[in-house]
Amino acid sequence: MKIFISNCCKLSLHQLALIGLIILLPLSGCKKMLESDIYSQLAPENFFQTEGDANVALITLYNPFTSNWGNADPGAGSWYGALYNADIKSYFIRSLMTTDELQTDWDANLTNFTFGPSTWVDANDPTYPKIRYVAKATDVINNIEKSTLDAGIKRKYIAEAKVLRAWLMYVLYDFYGPVNAKTDPATLADNTITPRPDATTYSAQIEADLTAALPDLSDKYNSDATNWGRVSKGVARMLLLKLYMHNKEWNKAEATAKEIMTMNYSLEDNYADIFKKKAGKELIYAVPTNDASPNYWIQEVLPGDFKQAGSIQRAPGWGGYYMPWSFYNKYETNDTRKTTIIDHYTKSDGTEANKSNGLRGAIPLKYTSIQGDGPGYAIDVVVFRYAEVLLAIAEAINEQRGPGEAYQYVNQVRARAGVPNFTGLTQAGMRTALLDERGRELYGEGVRRQDLVRNGSLITNALARGKTNARPYQVLFPIPSAVIIEGKGIIKQNDGYPQ
Repeated sequence: MKIFISNCCKLSLHQLALIGLIILLPLSGCKKMLESDIYSQLAPENFFQTEGDANVALITLYNPFTSNWGNADPGAGSWYGALYNADIKSYFIRSLMTTDELQTDWDANLTNFTFGPSTWVDANDPTYPKIRYVAKATDVINNIEKSTLDAGIKRKYIAEAKVLRAWLMYVLYDFYGPVNAKTDPATLADNTITPRPDATTYSAQIEADLTAALPDLSDKYNSDATNWGRVSKGVARMLLLKLYMHNKEWNKAEATAKEIMTMNYSLEDNYADIFKKKAGKELIYAVPTNDASPNYWIQEVLPGDFKQAGSIQRAPGWGGYYMPWSFYNKYETNDTRKTTIIDHYTKSDGTEANKSNGLRGAIPLKYTSIQGDGPGYAIDVVVFRYAEVLLAIAEAINEQRGPGEAYQYVNQVRARAGVPNFTGLTQAGMRTALLDERGRELYGEGVRRQDLVRNGSLITNALARGKTNARPYQVLFPIPSAVIIEGKGIIKQNDGYPQ
């Protein structure tokens, strides 16, 4: 996506977002790229006067949604990574590491369920501080609303800001339950500590933002390279679908999935192509990357002695994450999705590594179009795609009426993978089958924890894997200790954790 400043200077949305732009002021005719008018204070009187101003303010809200390692927040005195980077502490990776799908030796507290507020402090939790961006979004929405901009321009940018605010609120809800997010502009300068809202109230705010935004959003940007990376109707509906699935509002989930199905998304013929084609027909949203803020997933999963696997030849990786063999074995023999997973490779010393000689797990490469030694690649990080919609509607239908109508949706996904259709399942059998199918189809995309929580099996799954410290309350992560201390008894810790 491009923004235009004084009609002649261009920077991409994610280039601006990754450098932690707070407010970029209009340049003076672009006579020199680094000369700008500097103001000591920004206010509606000297900003939010043009569409360019609104666009620049909006760009700042994309900062959490990059693949970047992180940015400094001077107000908080902390450094925290973007949601979709490949660091062990990110929202994306922590959505996998307490599950059977991905393992690591880098964070024993996380993988062994020994985490708590004392190990979940600000320095180790870059997700909770994103709550500040909810307030930033509220401020941007308020200032655009109060501006003298054309009504249509206002609606366009307010809609986009509301989707980003709702997305952040959903991320926080997923990890921590309802939190004290500021969505009322009148409270932005008010430091009064208030209790956490209930889940119904919090969810209603997310839903309200997304439904209010829908009429003023573009359908999608898959054919618009300039704006690829902006949120759209497809993204808003996908977030509604995720929210309804989280809350087990199956009828709403089914209806929303059907709305997405009218938007001309479709499955790629070949599974591996999903992760090769930029803005492909199956993608609802992917985080755009570039050389400055690349996709590091490949570097994280390739072992430290890697040399070659098939046609893929490159320098060793960091060897941080691997897929346990027990999860890899969930795939049927001829499942074409396995072509994106490495189960043996040639090591730097010329010998072969495989399961029989000590390879600890499969390599969930996912992105197979890599060229060069990396460590990062300008390959977009897939976040939302159409296959998840088909699997979600199958689950929503099964939970309401049993498996009958659900087969037609899940079997589209299985047909693409080259495996037999599901048939003859009970409702309970379909529930289990869909959980496994979502795991096989969506591995490495940050949804496994959500699926296990919704299914009620996150903790039983962990216990079955020998994680004896896993406790029922750990379906939520702890609120950081600093928040509880500052809350002085008004902000309550999640149940089960020390207050």
